[in-house]
Amino acid sequence: MKKVMLVIAMVLGTASAHALEAPAWACNLAFKGEARGFKVILGDYAYQGKGDLNCVSLSGATAHYPVNVTMKAKPLSPQIAFGRMELTGQAAEIALFDTNPASILGTYYVAQAQGAILGGVGLITATRVDLPTMALKVSLQFAKGFGVNLGLNRMDITLDQDRN
Repeated sequence: MKKVMLVIAMVLGTASAHALEAPAWACNLAFKGEARGFKVILGDYAYQGKGDLNCVSLSGATAHYPVNVTMKAKPLSPQIAFGRMELTGQAAEIALFDTNPASILGTYYVAQAQGAILGGVGLITATRVDLPTMALKVSLQFAKGFGVNLGLNRMDITLDQDRN
């Protein structure tokens, strides 16, 4: 029994040591932009914005990226959206299994809901899997304007070459 407990302790100790070395980045994305269009399953509704992506690793390393944030679904897709809204928000993101915080950049698939009559709020949940990397994102936005956006979408986070 002592040998079994010793083996379990060794395995747990090794797993703990590797957990501290495991690459992971936690990031905050602050963004602001405009969404507009009309779409009830068929149509065009898009978001264009700019933001700042700030990341920190478990070891304390930091990274900063000025980014462009765009969201647009295919012309025929599950989305009900209309109006024009200015969206300002914060997103918490985490990238797992990669030593490079730039892994947060890329294409995400999102489920989102926003609404405003003069003012309002929105929520986005997003994921990106590009093996071996996985990135997850949750965002809260404040909306100004008039509109509704409910549905599935595609979001791209790219480096802003103008501010780089």
